[in-house]
Amino acid sequence: IAGRDFALITAAELLDLLNTAAPGAHLVLRATAVEGRISSLAADLDTVAATLEFSDVRFLDEVLLTQVVFSMPVTFQRTTFAGDLSLAEARFQREFALRECQVDGKTNFRDARFAAVADFTGSQLAASFNGAGARFAAAAFTRLRCRGGAYLENVRFAGPADFSEAVFGGVASFKDAHWEAPVTFVGTRLIGRSFFWKAHFAAADFSRARFARDTSFKQAEFASHPTFAGVTFGRAAHFEQVRFDAGATFDGSAFAGPAVFAGTHSRGDLMLNAIFRTSLDLRHLVAPVLDLRPSAAAPDSLLGQGAGLLLQNARLDRLFASWDHLRGHLAQPEEQSGYELDRVYAVLRHNFLRAGMEGDARACHVESLDQRRRHLPWTAFERYALSVFGLTSGYGTDLQRLALTAVVWVALLALLYRWMPPAERPFGFVECLAFSLHTFLNTGAAAVRAEGKVRFLALFQA
Repeated sequence: IAGRDFALITAAELLDLLNTAAPGAHLVLRATAVEGRISSLAADLDTVAATLEFSDVRFLDEVLLTQVVFSMPVTFQRTTFAGDLSLAEARFQREFALRECQVDGKTNFRDARFAAVADFTGSQLAASFNGAGARFAAAAFTRLRCRGGAYLENVRFAGPADFSEAVFGGVASFKDAHWEAPVTFVGTRLIGRSFFWKAHFAAADFSRARFARDTSFKQAEFASHPTFAGVTFGRAAHFEQVRFDAGATFDGSAFAGPAVFAGTHSRGDLMLNAIFRTSLDLRHLVAPVLDLRPSAAAPDSLLGQGAGLLLQNARLDRLFASWDHLRGHLAQPEEQSGYELDRVYAVLRHNFLRAGMEGDARACHVESLDQRRRHLPWTAFERYALSVFGLTSGYGTDLQRLALTAVVWVALLALLYRWMPPAERPFGFVECLAFSLHTFLNTGAAAVRAEGKVRFLALFQA
């Protein structure tokens, strides 16, 4: 086979060996090809009491060892399965290994039970992998390559689990999975859509993971502080209604699509020092501390051009952010009809003042009034009042502009007075300028009194 020589046995011979092996025996197969379909149900095989060590073995047909109890260690090393491999509902009372193996058909471990370590390191699965309902004491999926979908729904991990550097080519579903011990997805690549709905994590590390398509952690729970440092989210990332019992870190991550944290509850600091290129939805977020400062790896990047930040009804004790990175990004949901950003701006301004960032607070206040003016109808008097307020003094924040406006206004009205008919205006430009200044300041009786139409112009100036 492929230029190599293998010892050839039939499936019936192998099944007979498994059936007749004495308890505690050590069954070893190396450089062996197994011809024929292996079916535990057809051979009435329900228990294997011997240690199995298969290395460089080729199964030329499907292997179906469902509902079999393996009381001793089972090891498949560099083994090739030309058809399906099914160990559904099997019971492994000792260690199990499927290391550096290749499965050309489907792989099925549905409802299997692993009392000791299960090792899938470096294996390559050409089709789907079904481990739904399985129970693991501890598991290693390091460098696993799964080209089809991976379905690990309702799986329980009592011990540590390692998915580092694994690659999932199709849909990866971990819905309602429970990790009672630390799990690592460091450097894992999820090329298809991934789902972690209602998953429970004791401790989790997703550093440098790559989510190429949509991913969802909706209603997931993290008992300790998870790390999502340097993660790439290629499409939408959904963290709605997630519970972080000790906060979370997203330092240096990049969200190419919408990042949705609506309804998320965090009992610890939520560090969102990431890059959000499309939108960041923090509506109804509850957290003691929200850190929206850029990552040290990208100090000038937080919200991409045109990215919207939704903060409606967020409840925060402290917010760490700079207005330079939030300016022009506050938005409201598209389905919301009226203008509802006043409260959001007020909360941000309050946080800036608490942090002693008066300049940021002023800039936030200016943008809030400017946005309010733009959303007022053209028939609203407040729109024009805010326009004048903004033009003349930057909404009360620019005293130099206010002084310049006053000087220009006084001089302009002095010219208008000077252009009035001689009988109705003060005499000379200097007197007109003094009259304009007096009218502007309204300090008392003027030395020169207005007559005729000039009175209406003075009233307008006052």
